[in-house]
Amino acid sequence: MGGNQLSKKVAVVTGGTRGIGRAIVHTLAREGADTVFTYLKNHDCANSLADEVGRNCGRALPVQMDVRDFDG
Repeated sequence: MGGNQLSKKVAVVTGGTRGIGRAIVHTLAREGADTVFTYLKNHDCANSLADEVGRNCGRALPVQMDVRDFDG
């Protein structure tokens, strides 16, 4: 992958602060997508990821929520 293949696209990643989710957030941002990612509890980790993406390659917005909770 290279360049801005996902320019003007928005991606949503559930569980984006750790492991595979974190890697996906970085990859999508590098490809040009604005990325929204969810997290459960760790505000610091979520904000750190959003800042990291912003400094390096794009935009990422953390949203605290449990996707298993329909009412949430």
